[in-house]
Amino acid sequence: MSTPKKHKRLNLVLPEWIHRGLKRLVADEGVTIQSWIEETIKSAVLEGGYATPPLNYYTLPALVLDNYKVLQEETTIKESRLEAIAAGAVASEADLVRIARALDLEEEFVIGLAQQEANGGLARAS
Repeated sequence: MSTPKKHKRLNLVLPEWIHRGLKRLVADEGVTIQSWIEETIKSAVLEGGYATPPLNYYTLPALVLDNYKVLQEETTIKESRLEAIAAGAVASEADLVRIARALDLEEEFVIGLAQQEANGGLARAS
């Protein structure tokens, strides 16, 4: 069962002088422009707390706790409800769909986490 959607394309237009400098910079580091930009953006997003890397989640509360800030900002789920879900309360199907969309996860995966937890089992993100 896959969790994150694959990739999103981003087009970037730069002045020529910046592009030339960027080519030199990445050549000195021995990487491609693509990988350098991806790593730079990833670092900024992670350090700012705007997302967490896709992990193997076994429980819905762990998923919610690890992504609490994003869920607060990107969903209409009330904070008290997020706290309850993070503490193990049963989430509504609407909340599960909101969580999946905000975290760019497959809805089936998030719903499966909740169902597995309700059944006393463990779900695993691959």
